[in-house]
Amino acid sequence: MRAHHVLQNDTDRKREVPWHPVDFHRWITREPLALLAASVDYSGTGEPCPLGHPESRELAKRAEMGDIRLNCRPVHPVSSRRPSLSVGGLALMLLFPINTDAPIYYRPVGTIALIALNVLVFLSADSTTFERYALHYGSGWTPLQWLTSNFLHGGFLHLLGNMLFLWGFGLIVEGKLGWQKFVPLYLTLGIAECALEQALFRHGEGMSFGASSAIFGLMAIALLWAPRNEVSILYWIIVRPGVMEISVLLFAGMLLVKSVIISGFTGISPSSEFLHLLGALFGLLLGWLLLSRNFVDCEGWDLFSVLRGDHQRASTTLAGAPLVERQPASRERRSRRPAASRDDASSAEERFFRLLKQGKPQAAWAELTRIRVKQPHWEPPADDLLALARGLRKKREWTSAMHAYRDYVRKSADPIARMEVAEILILILERPRAALKLLEDISPSTFNSQGRHKLQQLRERAGAMVADGIVELHDENWGN
Repeated sequence: MRAHHVLQNDTDRKREVPWHPVDFHRWITREPLALLAASVDYSGTGEPCPLGHPESRELAKRAEMGDIRLNCRPVHPVSSRRPSLSVGGLALMLLFPINTDAPIYYRPVGTIALIALNVLVFLSADSTTFERYALHYGSGWTPLQWLTSNFLHGGFLHLLGNMLFLWGFGLIVEGKLGWQKFVPLYLTLGIAECALEQALFRHGEGMSFGASSAIFGLMAIALLWAPRNEVSILYWIIVRPGVMEISVLLFAGMLLVKSVIISGFTGISPSSEFLHLLGALFGLLLGWLLLSRNFVDCEGWDLFSVLRGDHQRASTTLAGAPLVERQPASRERRSRRPAASRDDASSAEERFFRLLKQGKPQAAWAELTRIRVKQPHWEPPADDLLALARGLRKKREWTSAMHAYRDYVRKSADPIARMEVAEILILILERPRAALKLLEDISPSTFNSQGRHKLQQLRERAGAMVADGIVELHDENWGN
């Protein structure tokens, strides 16, 4: 949430006193979740007290008793009383992205550093911080505030909501870029949005602050680069918490549509929703620029490839005809098998194929394990074995997925499957030497430009891990 405050003068008041516009005692005591509103706009006079400052709470109490009158009134409806999906919280529903199944090639060092910096700024802020470092309107150009206002937050819940969203979308974007490119990208998003915001409202009054415009930029980039990947959403509906999986396309799309609808009613005004859209606009522009200039490899799963159907052709290539045909049991062995045993085995095999076709890889793997107890030499066709491994990988069943991949890779020289195994060895299991052994016989000429780039990334990442001295406790040789 990027909060916006409007300051006005009013001489027809009782004693005018300073206060922080968000820290209104009535809201804190009666409707605490209202502090998480997507848009909080008030007017007042004097210098703002920091959120939570004892003076501001005391002033609010005295105002309610009639001793003094605070110069404040709502100038924009507070949207916390209706369900929403905005960055921050909601009176009835909270939604936060906390994880993703998108390929993560780099650890989220930059994301963690930005979160830590936001927390440190919040903890160290004093009564003059917002006046000096928030983005002010009507004060000319203030480039320093284009940067600093992105690290200011009006309260703990404001900070918490933004940092959870920064973590969720930072994982996706930094996972494809690395921190050296991610941090400048994030800062560019925030600075560019603030510069445009100050230009649009150069004749206005008030100030804004918060990280959500830059975060909406990251969300727009994630929408471009990984629309079909899923994010794990931590939700809280009334009193019931839980976690659900939803595609980046759907989740980001809902947030953007909501902001567009609300901005359609408020118009071009310094409201949180409009500022979010400005951040998303810069995210779309920068995301497209990096993608078109091949600064990022989305492996053919970016939004443009999905819309063109290129990802379907890639999927057909990955899951095409079997690379290794199933060898039928010998006639002699079949003739010695009792009829009841053959029927039981046939039923088990049918269950395996049915479960796999239904998209239930865990159940299919359990059925395959039971089959192998009675028929140690039975193997499903190669394409089904590969589909099983990929299904388990998508469900993050790493141990089972690696067993299925192992059975497939030992019988096939499929370079794509070997790269998939290498990804798990490097990014999940931290076994870079095993990954390098698996990749050493793969020729870059096997792939297109995107495949060659991915192969190079994996080899460089594994080499860096070896150089860092990572010790592998397993001795299984994936190269054979």
